[in-house]
Amino acid sequence: MLHVANCVANAARIESGDNYRFYAEGVTPAVARLYEATNAERVAVAAALGTPVPTLADWFDRVYGVREATLDETSRRLTYNRYGPYQATGTPKSLDHKFITEDVPTGLIPMSALGSAAGVRTPAIDALVELGKIMTGDDFAATARTLDRLGLSGMDTPQIRRVVDQGFG
Repeated sequence: MLHVANCVANAARIESGDNYRFYAEGVTPAVARLYEATNAERVAVAAALGTPVPTLADWFDRVYGVREATLDETSRRLTYNRYGPYQATGTPKSLDHKFITEDVPTGLIPMSALGSAAGVRTPAIDALVELGKIMTGDDFAATARTLDRLGLSGMDTPQIRRVVDQGFG
């Protein structure tokens, strides 16, 4: 979710070879709003499936003990703080990078599909998927975690929830 939004929003910087601090400098207020939109959709999909998940701000607080007023401020602190865990996060050298080539087919595409199955719209996630496809020239069909590949095709929300709780069987 975060990688793709950052890469799409900073594509010109990446393609020009700019070696910026991925989180501290790549997460502007506008990118933070994109993070918030995709995060809200992720939380809504999980809630519709009966699986509460922490918000992004809650996760940063829980995992790193960092919570600032905004996600762009949090991103800067996670990078520039003396013990910031994102200090060494490098900038991709191209858009053909795992931040897109792995995160779109294994994260965003299944989240969108689960949203569709649960009746939750995911316009920000869908936009990132489409932009990732266009910008890389890869439709990700060969590697995407589709509902069919996950064994969830044709299931309604209670059936998917049952698989989450009990597994297949």
